[in-house]
Amino acid sequence: MDSSNLCTCAENLAMASVPKQEWCEPYDFTTALAEGTIFPCLNLTFFKAPEGKCHCKPCSNTSDLAQQNREELVSQIAAVSFALNDLTLYLYTHPDCPNGTTLFHQLLKQRLELLAAFADKFYPLTQLSIVTGDYDKKQYGWSEGPMPWEGACI
Repeated sequence: MDSSNLCTCAENLAMASVPKQEWCEPYDFTTALAEGTIFPCLNLTFFKAPEGKCHCKPCSNTSDLAQQNREELVSQIAAVSFALNDLTLYLYTHPDCPNGTTLFHQLLKQRLELLAAFADKFYPLTQLSIVTGDYDKKQYGWSEGPMPWEGACI
C-alpha cells in the first residue's frame, strides 16, 4: 500500500453534545431513592426503568414496635444519604448553584442528625454516628447491633 494515499487527518467517530443540566425542584427523598435520581428533569422516558417496588420501606411485618421504629429510621437515613450523594454529583458540575449548595448543607445536617438519633436509640450505624451521637458506651459499639448474617432486616 502506498503511504501517500493514507489519510493523516484525525478521525472523529462521533461528536457528543451534552446540554448542561439546569436546576429543577427535586423529588422528595423517598421518591428519589425509588426513582434513582433526585431530579425529575433527569428522569427521562428513554432512561426510565419500569415501575418497580421501592425497597426503601421497612421490610418486616413484625409487631415489634422497636424493630418498626429502627427500620423506619434506617429508611429515612437511606433516602437522605442517597439524595446527598446524588446532589454531590450535581454540584461537581454546578459548584456555584445556590439552590444546590443550600440543599447540600440541609441534607448534610439532616443526615448527621438522623445518624446521631439512630445511635442514641439503638447502636452506631456508621463510624460517623459514633462521633456525632451522644453515644457514651465504654466499648466501640459495633457488636451491639444485629449482624447482617443474623437475618435482621436492619
